[in-house]
Amino acid sequence: MKKLIMIAAAVIVLASLAACGNGGDNAAIVKTKSGNITKEDFYNELKKTNGESVLQNMVYENLLEKKYPVSKKAVDAKYNSVRKSFSTEDQFKQALQQNNLTDSQFRRQIKDSLMMTKAQQAGIKVTDKALKDYYNKNKESLTELKASHILIKEKDQAQSVLKQLKGGADFAKLAKKYSIDTGSKDKGGELGWFKQSTMVPEFSDAAVKLKVGELSPLVKSTTDGGYHIIKLEGKKDSYADLKSSVKEAYLASKEKSQDEVIKKLIKDANVQVKDSQFKDLFNSTATTTQQ
Repeated sequence: MKKLIMIAAAVIVLASLAACGNGGDNAAIVKTKSGNITKEDFYNELKKTNGESVLQNMVYENLLEKKYPVSKKAVDAKYNSVRKSFSTEDQFKQALQQNNLTDSQFRRQIKDSLMMTKAQQAGIKVTDKALKDYYNKNKESLTELKASHILIKEKDQAQSVLKQLKGGADFAKLAKKYSIDTGSKDKGGELGWFKQSTMVPEFSDAAVKLKVGELSPLVKSTTDGGYHIIKLEGKKDSYADLKSSVKEAYLASKEKSQDEVIKKLIKDANVQVKDSQFKDLFNSTATTTQQ
């Protein structure tokens, strides 16, 4: 992940340099009393450090953009979906900073990912029968739950909170007061919708057994060192409710590998590298693709 982020940043820098032709290659982009750094100096240094990876990714993006473009609306939808998964805007911004990503770099990564997925799934035939068969074989992993929880460190306190809830106390208020899960407590313990298979087994096994509106007994956490109190707020387990996510999972199960996609794009585009340093970059049968 870290390497790809560095590559993404370098791609943007190189693209900016290519667009800026003022003054030629010897124009100074940094001036100091000890000497200047020219556009050519900077370009050559980037070539030495991340040249192969940067050039590969730039070519891949170019080929994907030509054949499998995605709309700004699609990028915005995915971006907003990720942003809304954080409790606050500040937490989202902190996550970007921790990954050395600017907002525009993150959007670019989303666009690249959507284009690659589109390419991987191109040509897959989808029928209602195929989707229903896939649903019947994978119902458990496809089931979606909506829940809130309160995570409490000490068992005695957890039992006390559960007793208050059974007596009619407000779940959201107690979550904000007692939960040690910083990612959900400020939202009253809300976790939103999630696939059963994405949670740790002890949590998902307890949640899936509940009726909507029902509270779980204390659930010992093996990862957080405490006790969950779970309130189930919604469940989607029928084919009709899950059809869109069934289709998404079905396509993912049938999609081509990234290497297969890239190799075909390179072959069809007759890519020729004019820089002697990288002349054999796309001749190898083993191509390094974006992850």
